[in-house]
Amino acid sequence: MNRTLWIGIATALLAAGCGMPESGYSGKMASIDTAEAAAYESEPADALMSALAEADGADGGADRANGPTKRRIIYQTRLSLVVQDYKVFEAKLPQLVRDHDGFVSNAETNRRYRDEQSGTWVIRVPVDRYDGFLAGVMGLGFAESRKEDAQDVTEEYVDVESRIKNSQRLEQRMVDLLEERSGKLSDVLEIERELARVREEIERMQGRLRVLADRTTLATVTIQCREERKYTPPAAPTFTSRIGQSWSHSLASLRLTAENAVVLAVGAVPWLVVGGVVLLPTVWWWRRRRRRRRQG
Repeated sequence: MNRTLWIGIATALLAAGCGMPESGYSGKMASIDTAEAAAYESEPADALMSALAEADGADGGADRANGPTKRRIIYQTRLSLVVQDYKVFEAKLPQLVRDHDGFVSNAETNRRYRDEQSGTWVIRVPVDRYDGFLAGVMGLGFAESRKEDAQDVTEEYVDVESRIKNSQRLEQRMVDLLEERSGKLSDVLEIERELARVREEIERMQGRLRVLADRTTLATVTIQCREERKYTPPAAPTFTSRIGQSWSHSLASLRLTAENAVVLAVGAVPWLVVGGVVLLPTVWWWRRRRRRRRQG
């Protein structure tokens, strides 16, 4: 596409923008001054696409500045639960999940010593049902620990959303240019390559936006549950219990020291036997030789 044709297209876009103020594009093309028009003459394809991208970026800033922003927060909770009967917990939890419009993302159950069971459950529930679901789960057993994490991704969500809109507008401008089909084949191929790159970027950003939307719409609750039939919740230590614990720890340390001494003695016996087998003949020979020297 020759330089004159590119200048004509730029002029037509400028005139069209002035005639449609509601589209917001007239402000973009009006920002292209005489110096930028000269750039079109030297590098027509690159200059036009660069100007469109800059104009779309300016529009994106206006989009971000207008209107209230909905807060986007990722909620993640890890809950350690102790129950007296794992089968009862395993039967009640799915119903509790259904009552709060959630679903079980992952579940794993293990069998331990004395036939006691444990398991890990990953639950996804809507954010607006999150507090009620946690209260229901904690009613199924004793919560040993609870860790909640809230990550605010509002800024990233709005930024990705705005970038998608800007890239889609740029994509439409390129499609409009390709529909004319009146330029050089090299220029058309260059625009098609740029169009493919923009579309790939749009798909990537849309994928990221879907991930953010999913994680901010559904909270993630990881439940680590174990069965302990004779479980007693820990109580605050008293003076008497502290003395008892200190006495027990001292006895345990004394017993451990005695056991280690016995183990050390037993382990030294083979070395003593080997040493005796080697040293006794040597000592006997040395004493006999010394006696012979004295007699001689």
